[in-house]
Amino acid sequence: MPLSSETHKNEACLFSIGYGLRSPEAFLDLLRTHAVDVVADVRSNPYSKWNPDFCREPIAAYLKEHKVQYVYIGDMIGGIPKDDSCYTNGKLDYQKAKLHPTFTQGIARLLVALEKGFRVALMCGEVEPHQCHRSKLIGEVLAEKGVSLSHILNNTTIKSQTQVMLELTKGRNTLD
Repeated sequence: MPLSSETHKNEACLFSIGYGLRSPEAFLDLLRTHAVDVVADVRSNPYSKWNPDFCREPIAAYLKEHKVQYVYIGDMIGGIPKDDSCYTNGKLDYQKAKLHPTFTQGIARLLVALEKGFRVALMCGEVEPHQCHRSKLIGEVLAEKGVSLSHILNNTTIKSQTQVMLELTKGRNTLD
């Protein structure tokens, strides 16, 4: 689904984006194409041994230099919560995680950003949204609240949360 930043630049929106092996310049180009003004880092551990430019401090400084706000909220809505109550048999339990007070506070923070008119991109390392908690956890909770999350794949293509979940579940209505 193409998205023109000129057409939508004044419309509040939530996106998701993975950096993978992209350069900071290519990442910034994607943000600019989609008129993103805030990057919300949703990594539980905001560091990358594969792409050190995306460790918390360097990417925050790079984005600030290019007039994009960086906010770290991975301690609230990251895919590896610190609280053991979010796990069942050692595996993250999305149903438990999405009800955790810290997670609900993080989601509330995103909703406030939307209300204030920001265009926010949730950033994680995984390029493919179906491989990341951005879609499986955050996107599903937002969908339950009637808030759409658009997953940026490249300069001309985004996928809706519904498209990603249909691909992930192969058309079923469940992750099980």
